[in-house]
Amino acid sequence: MNRLIRHGYIVTNDIHQTVLERGDVLICGDTIAAVGADLSQQASALPDLETIDAANRIVMPGLIDAHMHSNEGFEMGRYDNLPLEIWLSEVYPPAHVPHMTWRDKYLRAMLVGIVSIRSGVTTLQDDVLNLAFTPDAVDATASAYRDLGLRGWITASMWDEGYCDSLPFLRNIMPEALVQTLDALPVPGPKDQIALFHQLRDSWHEKDNMRIILGPCGPQRCSPELLGAVADLSRSLDLPIHCHVLETKTQAVTGQEKYGKTLVGFLADVGCLTHRLTMNHAIWLTESDIEMMGDAGCSITHNPLANLKLGSGVSPVRTLLRSGVNVALGCDGVASADTADMFQAFKAASMVHKIGTFDYSEWIGAHDVMQMATHGGARSGLMGDAVGSIEVGKQADIILLDRHEWGLMPLHDPVQQIAFSASSEAVQTSIIAGKVVMKDRKLCCVDEEALRGEIAEAADRFLREECPQMTRHAATVRPFLDQMYAKATEREIGLGPRVRLQPASKAVR
Repeated sequence: MNRLIRHGYIVTNDIHQTVLERGDVLICGDTIAAVGADLSQQASALPDLETIDAANRIVMPGLIDAHMHSNEGFEMGRYDNLPLEIWLSEVYPPAHVPHMTWRDKYLRAMLVGIVSIRSGVTTLQDDVLNLAFTPDAVDATASAYRDLGLRGWITASMWDEGYCDSLPFLRNIMPEALVQTLDALPVPGPKDQIALFHQLRDSWHEKDNMRIILGPCGPQRCSPELLGAVADLSRSLDLPIHCHVLETKTQAVTGQEKYGKTLVGFLADVGCLTHRLTMNHAIWLTESDIEMMGDAGCSITHNPLANLKLGSGVSPVRTLLRSGVNVALGCDGVASADTADMFQAFKAASMVHKIGTFDYSEWIGAHDVMQMATHGGARSGLMGDAVGSIEVGKQADIILLDRHEWGLMPLHDPVQQIAFSASSEAVQTSIIAGKVVMKDRKLCCVDEEALRGEIAEAADRFLREECPQMTRHAATVRPFLDQMYAKATEREIGLGPRVRLQPASKAVR
């Protein structure tokens, strides 16, 4: 089908930051065919044409949520005042895999996908942490996104290091009997992990707007053999790698203890540090790390909601950008960010960097964040030629915002108003690959209200049946994680605090 978006306020987000205060966008099939002041004559020659009246709409590229864990979909708001390593033991207890049917996994992904679309997300990079190492979690997630019409980039998550080998000091802190129990937990080896990746890729890659990419969970959780195989696949298939790196000070200490170097240095040694690598979080970085990352042209995902919630720190985004590192924006998992609403991540990223220095030329502004939420995310997915802006030849991933939403009146600067005044309720229409998936806040491809009831039942069942078991299993390791955390955070690693107020070091404009 062909579509003409007519008389909108168009934020193209192209390299020139072109804005048409009253213009048209012509879509042929799944592709943007033209952008201009008046395309009615050009459009009139096309068959099967639908005209979308955008006279009271802001037309802009869809947002890219570059980091999500939809498998946490039934745990929003469940945790508070827990740092990452202790939080992980609650959300992912080391000796317990929640029992969920394929349909349950489909419904939790559907919940995340619905919230994402309703907040302007057209592409979701989803790191589905698959504790059972079976294909059903990714299969159910991809099926949900297909049914919604959402563009999904989904990782085949991998790790092959045991629990006690992925955290510092535990072997000396835990009782021997508990160490033996944890060491005995089955973890597939590198060959099995790679085989599962190929199985998922054969099923879903480049089908129904889905892509399967490489997701080693973190360098401290993966053997050099597994990471070497990932690097080889990334190079031969030209696929992104998304990997959690230096989210916390404890992870920085882990690099010192386990490898005698930073985790960034270790990734370089195993061949993963290339332009195809995206490091999720990337907070506790040395100057040398940042220099290596910039030289490699790699990316990070900036996840301010989760970083703040878990007390992890604030990524040095301005320094990374200045060094040539690409920065994308993510919500992160819905048990740490507690939302898939991309407007909330956009707001947090636009504000948090105003703390840390009085030199306001160093602050991160709303337009910087817009680049992270579009071009930055596209580049981290190696899809910069396809999505991220409204330009001829790109995929027609477009959202329409209501100019009469309370936070957009009057219209000063739509990007700044997304950051500071508007809510995601402003997003009225979403077009993905040329297909209208939401119109006037109503989803077009699924029955949202019927799904709401089924999702509520599955979520309540998870609360009753799985959450108590997760809490009980987490309690077995909690005292020792507390000791490990205290020891790691007391370690001097030469970086100092990640956020501190400093006098301006140079004259501000």
